[in-house]
Amino acid sequence: MKRTSIKKWILGIVLVLITGIVISYIYVTSQIKHHTGSKTEVVDSSIFNVSQSPLAITNVNVLSSDFTEMKDSLTIFIKEDKIISISKDTIVTNEYSIIDGTGKYLIPGLIDAHAHLHRSKNDLLLYLANGITSIANMSSQGDNLYLKWREEARNGSLSPKIYVAAGGMSTRKDFRAKINTIFGSRYYNTPKAARKAVKKFKEQGYDAIKSYAPSKEVYYAIIDEAQKQDIPVTGHLPFDVGLEGLYTSGQSGLAHVEEITKNTFEDFGGMSSIFYDNVESYFTYLQEQANTIATNLKKNHITVCSTSNYYELILEQDLDLKAFLKKIEIEYANPGIIEGSRYARGWFPGSNQFENPDNENKEGRKKAKIFWGAYAKAVFIMTKTLIDHEVHVVTGSDSNGSGTVPGFSFLDQLESLHRIGLDNSQILKIATKNASDWMQHNTGAIEIGLAADLVLLNKNPLENISNTKTIEAVITNGKLLDRNTLDQMLLAVKKANNRSRKMSIDEYVK
Repeated sequence: MKRTSIKKWILGIVLVLITGIVISYIYVTSQIKHHTGSKTEVVDSSIFNVSQSPLAITNVNVLSSDFTEMKDSLTIFIKEDKIISISKDTIVTNEYSIIDGTGKYLIPGLIDAHAHLHRSKNDLLLYLANGITSIANMSSQGDNLYLKWREEARNGSLSPKIYVAAGGMSTRKDFRAKINTIFGSRYYNTPKAARKAVKKFKEQGYDAIKSYAPSKEVYYAIIDEAQKQDIPVTGHLPFDVGLEGLYTSGQSGLAHVEEITKNTFEDFGGMSSIFYDNVESYFTYLQEQANTIATNLKKNHITVCSTSNYYELILEQDLDLKAFLKKIEIEYANPGIIEGSRYARGWFPGSNQFENPDNENKEGRKKAKIFWGAYAKAVFIMTKTLIDHEVHVVTGSDSNGSGTVPGFSFLDQLESLHRIGLDNSQILKIATKNASDWMQHNTGAIEIGLAADLVLLNKNPLENISNTKTIEAVITNGKLLDRNTLDQMLLAVKKANNRSRKMSIDEYVK
């Protein structure tokens, strides 16, 4: 074969390979965009009728600053996005738009301290429609998308306040990690790379750094550099750091109570030694360790987030996925996220990460109940102990995880805290003031000078925490969203989702 022909042949192969790579990149990128929700039709929030302050909520029952009682017949005055007066038997001037609070109950806006937005901006409306006026978004995008959304919220767009953690920061050196890097995933495999990233995140204006799964040496580099840059670190806990390493590490937040229980699994001898024969022995061990763990967390001022309901949902999905999907508000979940793709799991049968092929037989169902039941019980035990020891606890939904619909799942999380054994006063404080203090937002209680982030309920949540679902109106940054407006928002999201679907949800809609 002539040399010229060989060159042409090689060139042809190279062009074919390049074309294949480009086509693959475009296809995979398209799949990722669909899965993360960026292809879903976005609702135009400017269409909704929003009343601006000055506002006066009259004759309303108001949750006290210590969260223990409802003070009756008060009038709340709101001006320039702030609570400016709380009084009784006060005349309201024509300057104020009046909201009649007779027979209703006013609480601070709820705060989801562990949310995941992905790229589905409609979720912001879902949070507001469920009384959530602040969220902590525990992941970031390479294009700083959530920082843009945070600024839009600060500038008056219809949105909860957004706290943005950069990351999560992980270490991964295998071939799959190299491929994922091509499509936007980021890994930090050396202390130097981690330090550089922390500096960059601080410069970009992130509120915190999220540690996800870094190596031990990278983990300590992240913490050390974050302290130098004066930015907090929250997130997961590497096994090779462990609880003893956590206490004095400088990490100021844990993203899940599960990070504690997983480490106690390891200390006890590993999951395989617990499930299924030593469950009761493990619980005895956990209860013996829990007080010391809680004492050390409090001593070192570490905030812990409870996402307990998520683990209860895992068992439901494992045992009867179709029944579970009929139970949740699936029509509001972003279509791309629930449908998944060839490269990411969704929520439906055949794609759901918690669906177990053994759940069709008696033995498989028995094992699932033992495993996930024990997993959730461990989280319950630890959460209750943290509260009993006055550890700074916040709560979140881990939204957009499998089966967790933004907004709706947070109210379910409050019910989970009640099942753990917390009283309703504790739950409301955890879901408002504790989270606001952690995020350093000027909200979280009904007090003069705080931001006007409020929820008006038709029933008393101190009597039943499920009454947080009886929402009559939401006030966010001084903007009033009445029940009619909230319903319009939900309907608009549902319609946008329906126009964006690739898969039918008819068999799951209530």
